[in-house]
Amino acid sequence: MNDIDPKTIELAQAGDAAASRAIIERLHRPVIATIYRFLGPRFRHETEDIAQDVFLKLFRAIERFDPSRGVKFTTWAYTFVRNHCFDILKRRRIQTTSLNGGRDDERPIDLPDPAAKPPQQIAETSELGEKIEEALAGLGNDQRMAFVLREYEGLDYASIAEVMGVSEGTVKSRLHRAKEALRSRLQPYLRSRA
Repeated sequence: MNDIDPKTIELAQAGDAAASRAIIERLHRPVIATIYRFLGPRFRHETEDIAQDVFLKLFRAIERFDPSRGVKFTTWAYTFVRNHCFDILKRRRIQTTSLNGGRDDERPIDLPDPAAKPPQQIAETSELGEKIEEALAGLGNDQRMAFVLREYEGLDYASIAEVMGVSEGTVKSRLHRAKEALRSRLQPYLRSRA
């Protein structure tokens, strides 16, 4: 993801409403997607509220963002997403090892258009998506966040390390363990489809 224009950030820091709106419009979809992928369908109906809380925290602290430190604004913003998601899990003290505890009618936010694919292909895609969600939910919080930021949001290792407050080596290790765990959990399902 390309970073936010420095002039826009400067204007937002000065209280410019249009610049703040531009930042929200640019980050809204990736923030929503990261929250949903990290917290899972149990929080589907709260995802917008959670994102709003993240943006409130971000704009309350925007004056402290200093581009001269070499940190991209988007990386700084994902730090707020990560911290808020972890706070939610701590407050709720819910299990993060399974997404099966939610209601049966819960679906991922970005469902494919049913008219675009044949029903069998939609069913297979939906089933695969559910298996991937279950496997992701089985990861530890740190591994899951590293995986979501890398594979879904496309952040580089340095940015993920900055967001998570760890070294790049730790990020690479967490990603490796996450991929191995996902491969192991999904292998029986993928073998049965071959």
